[in-house]
Amino acid sequence: MATQNKISYAALASQISEYVQAHLADDIVIDDLAAHCGVSKYHLNRLFYAITGFQLGEFIRRRRLQAAYALLAGGNTTVIDASMAVGYASHAAFSRAFLNAFDCKPSEVARGSTHQWRTPDTIKKTRSIDETLTPEIVELPTQYFRGLLGTGFQDSSFTNLGTALFDQLHGVLATAGLGHLLAQPIGVSLDSPWQGDQAESRFFMGVSGESVPASLPLTEFSWRKGTWARFDHVGSYQRMWQTISRIYANWVVPEQIKLLDETIIQVYLNNPSNAAESELRTALYFPVNLQCENK
Repeated sequence: MATQNKISYAALASQISEYVQAHLADDIVIDDLAAHCGVSKYHLNRLFYAITGFQLGEFIRRRRLQAAYALLAGGNTTVIDASMAVGYASHAAFSRAFLNAFDCKPSEVARGSTHQWRTPDTIKKTRSIDETLTPEIVELPTQYFRGLLGTGFQDSSFTNLGTALFDQLHGVLATAGLGHLLAQPIGVSLDSPWQGDQAESRFFMGVSGESVPASLPLTEFSWRKGTWARFDHVGSYQRMWQTISRIYANWVVPEQIKLLDETIIQVYLNNPSNAAESELRTALYFPVNLQCENK
């Protein structure tokens, strides 16, 4: 029963996330959202925070500001239009929230400023740190992978796209007698699906390129040399976004971590064909601007 409840709560968080993303321009009333999900307002906030690490109001604000940044960075949206598109009735309130979140004015992004994206700073600094989300900081060399690239973020997850790419990749490698290379594939979220059109968010699925002939019709991905923070996700791939949200809420923002970009590399450590969904293990790597001493 406890496992079933955990699955139901995780599904509720995904339902909430999808609703928020679809209604960024609307006045999202918590009471209405609770009624839509079929739970009380009290349980809505409590369960969402327990699973994602975000208070619901903070999560909604974060999603709105990310979407606004993407609209402005595209170069075809005015500040007023961007603020209205994400549900801000007051231009002044939007500008203040944007400045607090990104350390720059929305007009600077609209003019094509080279201001570097950073995680929206919408989380209370007084929040206690979740010790279970303390990363391992590692220095990694450049690594090359060959695989397939696709687009599409659905149901708060790249799972459907990743599965389709994996099946296609298996076909290509198996035909070349290289099916064994899929023992430990990687997936790479190249874009944040919360910044722009989720249907256009890119995802790469691949394997180590050392033994893959250049003649195969595959795309190359370079896992760049540098400092990376490694976290472990245990459980369904569809719930991985919730672990990622907790990492942002309980580590990136409170610790004022500088991420180089929105790339997140997923290394799949076991096989869903012979492991229960609750036992799936995935290593998540975030590119950070930290210096680690070699020991």
